[in-house]
Amino acid sequence: MCISTGNGVGLVQSGMLRKVFKKSKWIHKWFGLILILFLIWMSVSGILLNHPDWIASYSVPDWMVPPQYIPHNWNRSSLTSMVFSKPDTGLVFAGGKQGIWRSIDGGKSFQRYESGFEKDPYYKKTQNLFLVESGRPCLFAATDGGLYVNDLANKIWRKLKLSEEHEAVRKILKIENKLYIFSESNVYGTSGLFPDIQFKKLNWTRNEPERRVTLIDLFFHLHDGRFWGLPGKLLFDFAGLIIIFLSFGAFYIWYFPNHIKRLKQKHIKFNVQKKSGTFRFFYKYHLKLGIWMSLIILLIGGTGFFMRPPALVLIAYGNVPAWIYPGALPQNPWEHKVINAMYDSVDHKVIIDATDGVWMGPADFSKPFIKKKLNSPLFVMGATVFEPYGTGGYLIGSFNGLYHLERSTGRPVDMINGGYISEWSDVQPADYMVTAYFKSPGGDEYINTHEKGLIKLPVNSIVEHDCFQMPESLSMEYKMSLWNFMFELHNGRIFKDWIGGLYILLIPLGSLFFILIILSGIYDWFILWQIKRKTRKERLV
Repeated sequence: MCISTGNGVGLVQSGMLRKVFKKSKWIHKWFGLILILFLIWMSVSGILLNHPDWIASYSVPDWMVPPQYIPHNWNRSSLTSMVFSKPDTGLVFAGGKQGIWRSIDGGKSFQRYESGFEKDPYYKKTQNLFLVESGRPCLFAATDGGLYVNDLANKIWRKLKLSEEHEAVRKILKIENKLYIFSESNVYGTSGLFPDIQFKKLNWTRNEPERRVTLIDLFFHLHDGRFWGLPGKLLFDFAGLIIIFLSFGAFYIWYFPNHIKRLKQKHIKFNVQKKSGTFRFFYKYHLKLGIWMSLIILLIGGTGFFMRPPALVLIAYGNVPAWIYPGALPQNPWEHKVINAMYDSVDHKVIIDATDGVWMGPADFSKPFIKKKLNSPLFVMGATVFEPYGTGGYLIGSFNGLYHLERSTGRPVDMINGGYISEWSDVQPADYMVTAYFKSPGGDEYINTHEKGLIKLPVNSIVEHDCFQMPESLSMEYKMSLWNFMFELHNGRIFKDWIGGLYILLIPLGSLFFILIILSGIYDWFILWQIKRKTRKERLV
């Protein structure tokens, strides 16, 4: 922000105020120029991330995606669930972020199995598969686009309607003789058999004397505006457009004087009035829009600082009373919180992994669920594996690894490295970031990890070369959903191939510099306003 002091120069020529003003202008100018591209890509990606429906059907070809994102050996969450047929030992189904696959030779080869399945790349991400072989055989798929079922007789997928609203489905559980569908916000009980299956939304509650909001939810909702619903999102989208305008304007305000200087040095004739018009336009509205939107922009930058590690650690475990939340909280306390679920047949309990902790309640949902602390590592992003381990406890997998929480001792056993553990961090990823677990019909146990892909347990064992190989077409025909591409761009991970581990500093440093730009801009505007006011008084005198 370039400020001409005019007759009011005396305001900034004395002592400390002059030094602060000079430093503030320097910070606003040079930090602003350095961050132009950063602010533009963050604003564009942020607006699109706010509205996944707008871009759900679009994808990005593999040549635009860094090599680290191209799947190999089922990594990058391309495998999150695998189920085996009991009567037909050759029939295997695999599901993950890229859709669903079928094998008819026991897992030696896989082909896409998506006739009638979700087409939008963003919504086809599959969280869980459930195979029903009693009665009329069918395969259920829990996806971000909803619940799908495949009649294995005709091999065609069909979407099942759970409610009037779109809901991402997280888990399918069989409790006694019924199926229960867990979406990100609700649970549905089923009656009847396929194809006459019926769904009923259950009234499940929490024992929550004082409703609280996690700091992660609070900061994320303040960052994208959703605390005011759709109007809040649109307001913050508008703020993103303003940031883009301010970025272009800042570049032109810096470029124009240098451009004019070069023209004069070359003795090139030009129309000063015409060339100055664009400069005056950008300068005028850089000041006006900047100060009008300064508080919202400061909120975006301030909360953005905590969106990624290492600053994320500062809010990972915190929560606040609901009355602090600046908007209206949904009546449903589970709204957009369910991550995973399991049924404990020994205690006849259902355990829910949610964004605000782990909750346990009766399997008939007759009583409120109670918050419970599991004595096992569970990464802050939630459980990717969450199921009983026979009758001896629970199997809990996440980016912290894979652990067997023993029922008898209440202690977690590291399934990858072996032995009991007693200390861990829920915000520090492990060497093996687990995204799936399954046991083959022969009893072999496998994990799938985010970076290394499919691994047989124990990790130093030999995997048969022809067993559960990822199809080459998954990498050869790979396309990333546009939303996921924007998400990786927004959090800075997409630059990891080029700058290595330093990518983790992009967001916190960029946010910190952005905050300095905003604060210095507010200060500069205030000084300019004081100068103009003093000048007007002098003219009146």
